Amino acid sequence: MAAAVILAGGLSRRSGPLHKACRKIPGDARSWVDRQVDRLRDAGFAPVMVVTGYRPRRVHHCLHRRVSYRHHFNASCGPFSTLQRALQGLRGPLLLVQTDTVLPSLFDLHRLRRVMQNKLVAAASLVNIHGRGGHPLILSASWARQLSGLSWRSTDARLDEQLSFLPSGRYIRLKGSRHYSFSGLNTQREWHSAHIRARRLP
Repeated sequence: MAAAVILAGGLSRRSGPLHKACRKIPGDARSWVDRQVDRLRDAGFAPVMVVTGYRPRRVHHCLHRRVSYRHHFNASCGPFSTLQRALQGLRGPLLLVQTDTVLPSLFDLHRLRRVMQNKLVAAASLVNIHGRGGHPLILSASWARQLSGLSWRSTDARLDEQLSFLPSGRYIRLKGSRHYSFSGLNTQREWHSAHIRARRLP
């Protein structure tokens, strides 16, 4: 069984008083993070965990689903340390989702899970038609353990850096069945665009 982690550890400065996780799509009473949890569960990911860092109360306020919850008290150490907090104690493949990720269709989420059946693959992500995006990202259990063992003080303690070190064939980039952009929800314009994309997702 593959778990899923929603990373909500950032400051979310650009989203204003309303945290990204709390935004809603017109016509949908659910908060953005509730919508993410529902989609991940429908795709068969369990458990679903939410990891907070800065401003955790704002995330709690808009989370109305029962999930595993983990708080990173040293979020000031950086996003990689928050990722390592999420990885602690988890077994099996793990799907990483940022709070500003527009989740793809159930079909594409299932594709990501199937890729992990190949024991040589360390990580896989979905990209758009231009090869950009990279989220959500699924990690093999063995590679997640390697990431947990790195020092967050290291100069290469960045997830994108660690992905670049993987040899060909160990990091798989799948093109989404429908070409959505999977990240970048900070400005009002980006959220408006995301609302349109999210309404079209099955």
